[in-house]
Amino acid sequence: MRKMTQRTGSRRVRRVLAWRVGPLLVVVALLSGAWMTGHLATAWRAVLDTVVETSITAGFEVRHVLVSGRSKTDRQTLVEALGIEIGEAIFAIDLEAARARVTSLTWVRDASIRRRVPDTVVIELVERRPLAIWQHQGELFVVDSVGEVIGGAQPEDHSGLFLVVGPGAPAAAADLLAVLGLTPDLAPRVLAAVRIGQRRWKLHLDGGIDIHLPEDGVQEAWLALAGMDKSSGLLSRDVMTIDLRLPDRLVVRLTEEARERLDHEMTQGEDT
Repeated sequence: MRKMTQRTGSRRVRRVLAWRVGPLLVVVALLSGAWMTGHLATAWRAVLDTVVETSITAGFEVRHVLVSGRSKTDRQTLVEALGIEIGEAIFAIDLEAARARVTSLTWVRDASIRRRVPDTVVIELVERRPLAIWQHQGELFVVDSVGEVIGGAQPEDHSGLFLVVGPGAPAAAADLLAVLGLTPDLAPRVLAAVRIGQRRWKLHLDGGIDIHLPEDGVQEAWLALAGMDKSSGLLSRDVMTIDLRLPDRLVVRLTEEARERLDHEMTQGEDT
C-alpha cells in the first residue's frame, strides 16, 4: 500500500511540473533556436511576449502582494510607487526599478522586494524613525534617527519631538537623547538642546536653567548632575546656569534675585 501511495504521489508531482514548467521549456527552445540562427535581436520582443503570456498561463502571475514594516508610508502612495498590478506576469516585474521608486518615498529608508513563486510579491520596508525637530536658520525640520532630514515631513505633525538647534545638531541628537534617557525623571525637564561649535551641547531646562555639557564625558557629567539634584535639589534652587565643562568642579551661576538676596544676607551678617 505504501509503495502504491508513493507512486501515485510521484505521478501527481510530475503532472503539476509538466503543466507549469512545460510551456516555459517550449519558450526556452524557441529562444535557443533564434540565438543559433542569428535572429535573436529581431525575435527577442516576440519571444519575450511569449514568455510573459506563457508564464501567466502556467500560473506565474501576481495574485498577492505582501507588505511588512509599513507605518508612516501612505498605502496608495506605496501602491503607485510599486507599479505592480494583480494579474501581471510575476517574472515581468523589474524588481530593481520598483525598489528604486519605493526607496524614494518620504518615509522609506530602505526596502527589499522579491518574488515568491508562483504568485506572490513580498515587500519589506524599513521606515525612517522621527527623532527630533531641528531648528536651523529660522526654519524647522523633522530629522530621523541617523540625523537626516525627512523631506516632506511637517514639523507641526511632530510637535512632541525633542528640539535641537544649530549646525551639526541632527547628527549628534541620537547620542544626546540616549544619555538623557538614562535619567527618566530629569530628562522631561529638558526643553531644547543647542549645539555649540558642533562640539558640545547647551541644554535649556524648564525654569530657565541652562546646562553647559562638556565636549567629552557627556554621560558622566549628566549622571553626576542628576545625582546632585536628587540628593540636594540643586535644580530646584534659584539657579541660572550650571557649567559642567570642568571635570573636577561644577560652576553654578545664581539668578539675579538669588545673588541680591545672598549679598543682603552677607551684609546683614557682617553688621551682626
